[in-house]
Amino acid sequence: MNARVRFARWIGALAIPLAAVLMAAAPAGEAYHIDKSILDDPGRPDAEKAQDPGRKALEVYEWLGVKPGMVVADVFPSAGYNTHLLSKVVGANGKVYSVMEFYADKNLFDGKLYKVDVLKTRVEKNKLTNVEMVTHLADLKPNSVEAMIAVRNYHDVEWVFPGLTRKECVAGMLNALKPGGVVVIDEVATDKPGWDKDTHRLNEKVVIDDFTAGGFELAGKSNLLANPNDDHTAQGVKEGRQNMDQYLLKFRKPAAKG
Repeated sequence: MNARVRFARWIGALAIPLAAVLMAAAPAGEAYHIDKSILDDPGRPDAEKAQDPGRKALEVYEWLGVKPGMVVADVFPSAGYNTHLLSKVVGANGKVYSVMEFYADKNLFDGKLYKVDVLKTRVEKNKLTNVEMVTHLADLKPNSVEAMIAVRNYHDVEWVFPGLTRKECVAGMLNALKPGGVVVIDEVATDKPGWDKDTHRLNEKVVIDDFTAGGFELAGKSNLLANPNDDHTAQGVKEGRQNMDQYLLKFRKPAAKG
């Protein structure tokens, strides 16, 4: 990526935090600001708290439009970083579906990615009573969810893990969301077309094409997680993928006609 493009993404990143807040409007037209003290929840592991500056999770949720009382889904939750925080954001009157998909498969990587027991223990230990763990997107009731998020895992569908296809994944999200509901996809950026196996990065055009072909409307893009210092050549596992140059895409299920 040339210097001009990286500078543009950096400028966008500076402007997005305010825009993210303004776009996360409550039904009455007023922006909802998430209480940042949620990050200090004592039940959260120190290792996750150390990732907070790079992840900017609460700002992402504000851009997604998450607020108390909502029904949301954390798709591909791993050990529950977002599930835990979303539980605190939506509160007692809200609901969080933690959709495991490949994280529920004990056969993948000799069980190293199996997270069901880990997440179940976390939910019980922290009394996250508004969280419900489900195995597949297809297990969610149609038109039941208001907002979804998938953080740096959509690239694993089909290219890395067998079973679920990208088409099936998008269709499952569309089916579960209410008309007008939104999903945000967070992925690590690449200049190369398609899926770059060597750097474990996915070009945003692939995501846009997948979701718009699957019935979604592209509702917005955000540079909130852009990093102009990332030259797109590393996987970022050692550096922390939350610190890599990332793009955020927001898709909306069309509102019901009539």
